[in-house]
Amino acid sequence: MSKVRPWLLLPIETKAREFHAKVLQAAVMAERGYDVVLGDQNSMVKNVARLPRGVYLDKSVSRTKTKGFGQLRAMGNHVVACCEEGLVYRDADTYLHERISNDSLAVAERFFAWGGVQAADVLRKAPEAASKIRVTGNPRFDVLRPELRGVFAPEVAALQRRFGRYVLVATNFSRYNHFMGYNFWIEALQKRGTIASEAELTFFRRWRDYLEVLYRGFVAAVPVLSRAFPDHHIVVRPHPSENHDEWRRETAGVANVTVAFEDSVVPWIAGADVLVHNSCTTGVEAYLLGRPVIAYRPATDDVLDSHLPHAVSREAFTEDELVALLHQGIDGILAPAPRAPGEAARYITAVDGRLAAERVADGLVELGVEPTNYRPGPGDAARLLGDRFTATLAPLTRRIRVGPRADAYARQKFPGIAVGEVREALAQFRRATGRFGSVRAERMTARSCFRITAAP
Repeated sequence: MSKVRPWLLLPIETKAREFHAKVLQAAVMAERGYDVVLGDQNSMVKNVARLPRGVYLDKSVSRTKTKGFGQLRAMGNHVVACCEEGLVYRDADTYLHERISNDSLAVAERFFAWGGVQAADVLRKAPEAASKIRVTGNPRFDVLRPELRGVFAPEVAALQRRFGRYVLVATNFSRYNHFMGYNFWIEALQKRGTIASEAELTFFRRWRDYLEVLYRGFVAAVPVLSRAFPDHHIVVRPHPSENHDEWRRETAGVANVTVAFEDSVVPWIAGADVLVHNSCTTGVEAYLLGRPVIAYRPATDDVLDSHLPHAVSREAFTEDELVALLHQGIDGILAPAPRAPGEAARYITAVDGRLAAERVADGLVELGVEPTNYRPGPGDAARLLGDRFTATLAPLTRRIRVGPRADAYARQKFPGIAVGEVREALAQFRRATGRFGSVRAERMTARSCFRITAAP
């Protein structure tokens, strides 16, 4: 482990969404001769001056990233990025306004796109970035491929033992039902400059009001499904940023219904008889996993509805249609959406052939990152240990500083990572692929950060 290697800094923001994909990316890069810092985004940002210099892979190129990208470059790092929100968006112009900053792209040296549609949309706003864009797909979808699905087999079996046969209802209404409250999303957009005019404020308020209509439609449908399918469990899985307690309140007392949010959504989808969603990435994931998938659309809007998740799903517009399609899905006779293959191919790269993680690795390696002999000095090690100790007090200090709600929201999105989880994920990928035999994980001093390396 003493060999001098180039480094990749690979932060995780939302554990349930990103963990396995980032572990896979780290393992691929370790095979390519890199050492990787994998871990909590907040911890890595706080300690970045004391971490090795290398290439930093961010999950966004929004306007809030420009300053941080500049600081990373000034420290001697390369900066590259993808956009985790860049596959499923409701309106291209709004997505570009909210998520794509020309200034941030100007600092980044590579941008990894989900597929052709996103790449074309980004180029429309930032044609000057053409040489930086690589259409690679995203490692989040690598784990949906047949050769890697077995990674989640134990979790799928455990869920089926726990619930028996179940229907999974995935919700996507955080812009209305946000963990931090009704006004949080709008106020956050105003603070970061996304909303800078009365017309923009009016648009985003209309979006929030529309999501309330959809939310109410789903709330009304849950007891209908409970009565229509008494032999099935109805599992409601809210979005990571939603107020999960509101869903528990809305479904309290409804038979055979559970609200649950634990770990990656992939085994939950794989174990379900049918997935129900609206404008949600889970619809695309279910399609790629070969599961029956229904988009429930109690209201529609040509601008605010997401195209791809509905294009790969069978669509129900009333409760009666939803129940009828669910019966077909449960009976194994639900026909796939006719547009699904063609639309998936337009939006998603790397559903077959080389993994997205390999294609991203190509784009990283071509940067020619110099090896770095990283050895924390006594002062750095002491400061990192101090940070780790301080991190154990973070929930208390966060509650004091901004209140218990913010602390609970932070823990919902990132509950922490143990080194055993990273090692087990590596072992799962090793068993599924026959690769990564020399790749191992060791704890770093910074909280929830780990070194992924291949033995020489």
